[in-house]
Amino acid sequence: MRRRSIAWFIIALAGVAGGITPAAADELSALYAKIIANPTDPAANLEYARLAEAQGDYKRALATYERMLINDPTNKDALAGLQRVRRYIEPAKTQKTWEFGVASESNPLLVPPPTSSDFYGYGSLAVRDERVLGGQRWRTNLNLYGQAYASTTSMDYATLSGDVGPILDIPGTATSFRPALGAGTAYFDGRIYYGDVNASGLFEGYLNGAYQWLRLRVGYRSYDPSFTSGAGAYADVSGKFAIANVFGDSDALSVSPWLRWSGISGTPDGGATDFATGLYTEGGANFEYAASLNDTFGAAVNLKLSDRRYNDIGSGSREDWLVAPGAALTFANVLGPQTDIRLSYTYEWNQSSSSAHIWQDQIAMLSFVVRR
Repeated sequence: MRRRSIAWFIIALAGVAGGITPAAADELSALYAKIIANPTDPAANLEYARLAEAQGDYKRALATYERMLINDPTNKDALAGLQRVRRYIEPAKTQKTWEFGVASESNPLLVPPPTSSDFYGYGSLAVRDERVLGGQRWRTNLNLYGQAYASTTSMDYATLSGDVGPILDIPGTATSFRPALGAGTAYFDGRIYYGDVNASGLFEGYLNGAYQWLRLRVGYRSYDPSFTSGAGAYADVSGKFAIANVFGDSDALSVSPWLRWSGISGTPDGGATDFATGLYTEGGANFEYAASLNDTFGAAVNLKLSDRRYNDIGSGSREDWLVAPGAALTFANVLGPQTDIRLSYTYEWNQSSSSAHIWQDQIAMLSFVVRR
């Protein structure tokens, strides 16, 4: 009795300090007595955690969910509760990733031989902000990218895009769903390239320690009239599925598939066969194996495969197949905390049913990545 009285007093005292009414503290005390009698009882722990969560006592709910997972690491209710409560108590955070570097490219125009090589510099900024607004956690993404060539200035390119949406936990799972609205624009060949609006739904979570995601998206894009593409809708589905610790404690094998339909109208491109470059269906996947050999050195190999079939609006037909193997070396934190150097190489081999679109390209890149 004395042990339970002390437990009740502690809960009541903490409840008053946290704004919990005496009646609510008494209800928590009754449930806590069940836990004392049988600490591993999942039903009693779950009921206690849910009541604490409902009363806004997130720290006590979090501790209870964590205790449940110690006894049963696969408990779906505890996993979902832990994920949900963490979103409430996690402070607002903004993560910024800068990347910049230089690259040598053997065929920037992506044309059949003869070709001319060139160098370009590039930079990007990715901002990811998460915070609770109105009792709901929201995530906002902002992405900026630009590249400029030394000689082939007609291929200078820049994009700006972003999206915003709430993070909704799926009950009974460790997965969340994030619906979002987004917009973007691009600059190419000395003028505005296109404007874009889209809506998406992202499923994300962890499986056996590896991050997994699946995104569905629909959008509408309108190109500047000076380009061959016009305006129209598009839809795609993409994802990333990974297995961690394949051969050791610090490696991962992943596949990132995608399927895209583009209904963007336009005029023929003027090549050997006439096609609107925005009318196509494409599928493909990127396969990657990455491993950290120690705290400062990592390596990865990857292979990208894709198949794009254009919708005919002129004569003949066109289908492109792309095979692109690559590799990368990363030197982590060599210039300071969260500052990496990366060396990468990609070989692209594009076959096509149209001879005007058979080409090869090689890209060697030196990159600096800074995360804050």
